[in-house]
Amino acid sequence: MAKLRTVRPALARSSPPLARAAKERKRLATRDDDREWRKWYSTARWKRLREEALVAASYTCAKTGRVLTGKHPSPDSPVVDHIKPHRGDPDLFWDPDNLQVVSKEWHDSIKQAQERADQVAAIHPKWLQPSVIPLTIVCGPPCSGKTTWADAHAAPRDLVIDLDRIASDISGEPLHGWSRERWLNAALWRRNDMLGSLSRPAHHPAAWLVVSEPKARHRDWWATTLKPQRIVVLEADEAECMRRAAADGRDIDVTEAGIMRWWADYDRRIGDERLV
Repeated sequence: MAKLRTVRPALARSSPPLARAAKERKRLATRDDDREWRKWYSTARWKRLREEALVAASYTCAKTGRVLTGKHPSPDSPVVDHIKPHRGDPDLFWDPDNLQVVSKEWHDSIKQAQERADQVAAIHPKWLQPSVIPLTIVCGPPCSGKTTWADAHAAPRDLVIDLDRIASDISGEPLHGWSRERWLNAALWRRNDMLGSLSRPAHHPAAWLVVSEPKARHRDWWATTLKPQRIVVLEADEAECMRRAAADGRDIDVTEAGIMRWWADYDRRIGDERLV
């Protein structure tokens, strides 16, 4: 009898996970029935297209440069992802130029962000912890060259956290032409998740955060919260920013208004590195 008393609780504890697994299988089956295009992933045509994409990419993640040697569902297993979300559009689904190879870890984080597009995300998350790897924060007005500067100084395996780049990855829209109304919250969710990872050991030697932040009190908040090694402010004047905007093909009126707002709000802060 003693053995029965010890076994029964263990069985009781194992039931909920089994029930949850059955519920998840039912949910996925219902989801697949509701969306006919999900069956495309089971076709021989997709399997051939997927294998061609993997071979062309040498099983390397397009976003992290990581060689993908794992088996599903490990974080370093390869996923062939659609660059621009197809949402059932066959032209986008079957277009080989709309495919990229990424790690399951990266793929899942982007899909999670897409699902959270309608949830309000914090611009300054209070739960963030100091970075355990060297961090540089790069600030400046629109078109001041923040991302270009960060990319030029980052090592190949460094992590560059840039809201525009994240939003473009999530939405499939242009780097400087994504819809803020539709994708801002999703991009902030993903960015905040990346910022949260800075407080945990990672395979990135260093990190770079690209953020506008004209106000000294906001840069001070980032300094206090993440404890970066440096905060660099690119003080590019309006003329230089507008020249860059024209070269990038951006909306001139919208960009000019953003530049003027940044300079109207800008105040200097002791400790920042200012580059003209």
